[in-house]
Amino acid sequence: MSLADFIEADFHGLIDDWTECALAISRKDSHLSDTKLRNSSAEILTAIAADMRASQDATQKEANSRGDNRGSLSGFDRIARHHADGRLSHGFAFDDVVAEFRAPLPIRAR
Repeated sequence: MSLADFIEADFHGLIDDWTECALAISRKDSHLSDTKLRNSSAEILTAIAADMRASQDATQKEANSRGDNRGSLSGFDRIARHHADGRLSHGFAFDDVVAEFRAPLPIRAR
């Protein structure tokens, strides 16, 4: 099973875990509701899976592996930037935004 397949197969479980983690690391004065957290995590997970499924020729794969794709932003890049900007505007520290992308340990069995 590919990672994109896994994301799509366990979409709602991943959103539950993401939301729980984001709530745990968010500041108490944050104005992020459970609904906002769930919506943004769903948007990012959907974009990640779509980005993984996007076809690339050999030249694009090589350029991306070196980080040489600075000129164009993928749909995921745009969503990730929007997500980070939103979190920062709601009182997340930069470290909290980065930590939100980390997989919570231990990952519960599904």
